[in-house]
Amino acid sequence: MSILQEDYLSIRELQEEPQEYQEGFGWKAVIGGLFVGFLMVPGNMFLELMVGSHIGAAADWVTVIIFMEIAKRCRSKLTKQEIVILYMIAGGVLGSATGGYFKTFIWNQYFVRSEAAVNFGIGERIPIWVAAPPESEAYKIRSLLHRDWWPHIALIGIGIIWGRLNLYSLGYTFFRLTSDIERLPFPLVPIAAQGITALAESDKETWRWKCFSIGATIGIVFGAIYIGVPTLTAGILGKQLQIIKVPFYDFTRNLETILPAVPIKLPTNLGQVFIGFVLPFWMIMGSAIAGVIGQLVMNPILYRCGILVKWHPGMGFIETSIANNLDFWLSWGIGVALAVALIGFYEVIKTLWKARTQKKEYQHIYEPPKGRGDIPVPLSILFYIATTSWKIILCHMLVPKFPVWIMVVFGFLYTPLMSYISARMVGLTGHGVGFPYIDDAAYILSGYKGIDIWMAPMPMGNYGGQAASFRKTELTETRFTSLFKMQLYIIPLAFFCSLFFWSFIWRMGKIPSHLYPYAAIYWPMGAFQRAFWLTATTTGNEFFLSAIKFRVIGAGLTFGMVGYPIMRILGLPTLLLYGMIRGMATDPMDCIPEVLAAFTGRWYFAKRFGEQNWRRYTPILAAGFGCGMGLIGMVCVAVSLVSKAISSLPF
Repeated sequence: MSILQEDYLSIRELQEEPQEYQEGFGWKAVIGGLFVGFLMVPGNMFLELMVGSHIGAAADWVTVIIFMEIAKRCRSKLTKQEIVILYMIAGGVLGSATGGYFKTFIWNQYFVRSEAAVNFGIGERIPIWVAAPPESEAYKIRSLLHRDWWPHIALIGIGIIWGRLNLYSLGYTFFRLTSDIERLPFPLVPIAAQGITALAESDKETWRWKCFSIGATIGIVFGAIYIGVPTLTAGILGKQLQIIKVPFYDFTRNLETILPAVPIKLPTNLGQVFIGFVLPFWMIMGSAIAGVIGQLVMNPILYRCGILVKWHPGMGFIETSIANNLDFWLSWGIGVALAVALIGFYEVIKTLWKARTQKKEYQHIYEPPKGRGDIPVPLSILFYIATTSWKIILCHMLVPKFPVWIMVVFGFLYTPLMSYISARMVGLTGHGVGFPYIDDAAYILSGYKGIDIWMAPMPMGNYGGQAASFRKTELTETRFTSLFKMQLYIIPLAFFCSLFFWSFIWRMGKIPSHLYPYAAIYWPMGAFQRAFWLTATTTGNEFFLSAIKFRVIGAGLTFGMVGYPIMRILGLPTLLLYGMIRGMATDPMDCIPEVLAAFTGRWYFAKRFGEQNWRRYTPILAAGFGCGMGLIGMVCVAVSLVSKAISSLPF
């Protein structure tokens, strides 16, 4: 057994492994999808345009609770398999219909005619397969079904199919590697899984339901102050009132004379406390230690040494973080991410070698559990190869002068490698990783001239997070075939709802405009930033060349590769190293709620309730908290919609 497995074996053992698998997709799931698509989606769209927030995960829990109450009154009951599929459908429909699909049309219709696009000379150069030309009649009649949009609609459809196939090919493959072979704990997955189990047992007085109710009560009270007051005052009074600053208090400018180039904020979301209860103790300690060393200690030193050159006094938290990232932490993150990948490959190879030499002991890792609904791994890999090859051909047809070898590297090297790194980090810490600006850098360093490459359907992505989805499905004893059926249902439903409601909202009034305050303020800023990046392949690449520092990448790689064996030699928890990788480039103040929760849980609650009991309680408390926040969010959306409808009446 590997050192990594010894570190988190207790975490994995506390997760009750499934015994029997059942189908979860049925008519209840179909009706639940319609409920989300036609009732929650328009409210979520409106909320994004008005205040810049969205319902998010709230819709998942709210949908489940409503349907459970309906089932009780019909003298029926939802199984936990039906609940988990309903939970996923709610999130899938809301996310795709609101944040994807036809939202890109609404953004493009503004961007192509925006002041920034005109000033940078971008609007006329945007290809027709991205947006209708600025003089198109589609903008006058505000229609998403005009023929000038058809090429983009076709491209969106192709992207949807390609993305879904890769989620359930590459994502499934790395689930088998990280969960079945490496036996990673996936510490945040039980939050949803245990919450779903608690809801399924809500008709009984079980410990799960009690924990869920306590968490939900805390979420409702906190959500009323944190979300309810700002949203309702903005919608009713026209001026937002915040009792607690959302989402954080920024102290960067206040402390810049003492701590130059240090982004400092105090988070105000109570949800981070519940995350601190759930995450492994040593991973949180590693994040806190690294945050202090990396940000409070190293940043001032790097600034005085002339490495952090983009920061200057007067910058806030966001500006400081971006400046420091471009000067140093972007390259450092690439290095440590490579180290994570190499360590992961070492662990997989070692485990597979043991499986080969001790077939009886490790035979289970090759054969998935019976009845789980698995597909052959070679078939999933074949799907990925076929779809990626097809997308490379399409991308080459749209931008024939761009180097094909870069598309091949993105499709067959970067995407699998990045997905595996992310899947391992999700399995270890609950959070994935990514390489920022990697595609932007490739476009610029390639020497290609033209803005069409920035809009082309490049065959790249990160599907590591899907491993957690498969693990959640497994823990609720749901067959994987339910996931495949669910996607076949979500795609057409979300596509129709996105088209219908975005068209309806756009026909109601110009977007952005005074009707939607958040969009009116922030969309012009986003258009300027977008236009600025697009000009990088027309005016030069000095900006990106200055951000990628190979010496810093080497230092990050060395840190990860040297730290791993040192942890083993000293007998320290390996999760301490992964926590340091997670926290080195983050604000140390951000770890305060997690650290306080970790200490309180370890030395108070664990002693009062018993360590194993407390470890079982925490995921359910966190799930209940999310549900309570979601209920408040839905109330805010309903009141905001009613308020807007009343204010627009002519009497």
